[in-house]
Amino acid sequence: MIRFVTDQAECEALWDQFSPRERAWDEWELMYAFHDEARYRFNFMVHETDNIADGLIPLVEDTKDGSFELFGGCYADSRILWIDIDDFRECFDALPENTAFFDLRGTWVDQVLAMYPEHGPNFIERDNQYYLVPADFDYDFTNHMVATFSKDKRKNIQRDIRKLVDTQKPELTWDDADETEAFIEMNVKNFGEESDYAIEEGKDEARRVVRELKNLGYLRTLTIRIDRIIQGVSLSALYKNNWVALYSSSNNDINNIGKYLTIETIQEGCRLRVDEINYMTGMAWKKAWHMKENVCRTMRKPAKPPAETPS
Repeated sequence: MIRFVTDQAECEALWDQFSPRERAWDEWELMYAFHDEARYRFNFMVHETDNIADGLIPLVEDTKDGSFELFGGCYADSRILWIDIDDFRECFDALPENTAFFDLRGTWVDQVLAMYPEHGPNFIERDNQYYLVPADFDYDFTNHMVATFSKDKRKNIQRDIRKLVDTQKPELTWDDADETEAFIEMNVKNFGEESDYAIEEGKDEARRVVRELKNLGYLRTLTIRIDRIIQGVSLSALYKNNWVALYSSSNNDINNIGKYLTIETIQEGCRLRVDEINYMTGMAWKKAWHMKENVCRTMRKPAKPPAETPS
């Protein structure tokens, strides 16, 4: 049996019941920070057997366009549905039309499709989640560069960083400061109208998320200052010894500061001996830096029409 829950308190209780609390995305408070309560309406789907809840899809409705997605939106990666795979078809059939679940964990989707291959067209979109395992390179990113970068590429990066440090004298600070405004300002400067943070909704979401990360004690902030002015910032989440690189931006007018920001963020994860550094999905430079990859797949109901072949 399927039922839908719209009461927020009951939805939170169901989340507490089913969340495995393995990743940052499993925490209600953080996902609620991603949730725009003015736009999204709770519609959690509960699967029950003999009146006992045994599965949950934390569904929300986007009141702006009538579509449905997972609580917390599309930012979080490699999520799964908290249901028994045997119940997938029943749950899928009960989902509203115009539903999209972004970047589901590829290995979980493989299990679903092994049982229900007819749903392949519903999972046609793919992306890659990129991550590093610091133990693989003895907790020093330099070893990763030696092992995976060409000699010329590695030397060029190291030369660029030395030149930046020698000429600009950057000052690095690690703490839990909320530097969201500096991140937004640099991101919008770099990407203009294409920035996710050029609109108020994007800005407000980043502010909520970083504020909640700080409240929860998960926030790790790297600030790079040159002449006491912030020229680079990364905002990461540290949860159960897993590092998530959430937001990062730098002044593109300063050569190579972006590389420096990235390397120092990774090295901090190494110094803390974290199990994994998650750089999430998208952006070709992550592949070029030879990060590990996990496939993510988006589910849509109805299936996305296949691209038309040009005549």
